[in-house]
Amino acid sequence: MDAARTLFSTRGFASTGVRDIADLAGVNSSLVGRYFGSKQGLYRATLEQVLDITPLLQVERRRFGEEVVALFFGAEDAPGPLAMLILSATDPEAYATTVELLREKAMEPLARWLGPPDGEGRAARLNILWSGFLISCRLMPDHHQSASGNTSTRRWLEQAIQAVVDEGGT
Repeated sequence: MDAARTLFSTRGFASTGVRDIADLAGVNSSLVGRYFGSKQGLYRATLEQVLDITPLLQVERRRFGEEVVALFFGAEDAPGPLAMLILSATDPEAYATTVELLREKAMEPLARWLGPPDGEGRAARLNILWSGFLISCRLMPDHHQSASGNTSTRRWLEQAIQAVVDEGGT
């Protein structure tokens, strides 16, 4: 799954073959079929793993903004779910899987955790904020590096995230 994540995040779904993944993982390509059924099955399993935000929803609500920003700035420059999401758009089946799993594994749990009022709308606002930030960092990595050391940028992002969380009044 690590090999699949790497290749789906760098080449995209359409440009990645089962043999490519197996070669990178150092296994026989028939194992993909045995354990995942197909490249699509492996994509689904990999995306389910990287989109699961359950651990993030275990943090203290009042520190959510700080925790998310610490994750953003503390994460290694490893292939991540954002690239998988963007690069899946070229394949209709992978894109449909992406939309389904993003909703199921990230947006719906986040909306439930946020609760009323307007948990779904607040989850959407957080997704927009996070996606915009992460895309900006991906496109301009030097800004990410300077922002990671810039206390005012970090604090702004923490406060923006926390403000959406706190809209519920709890």
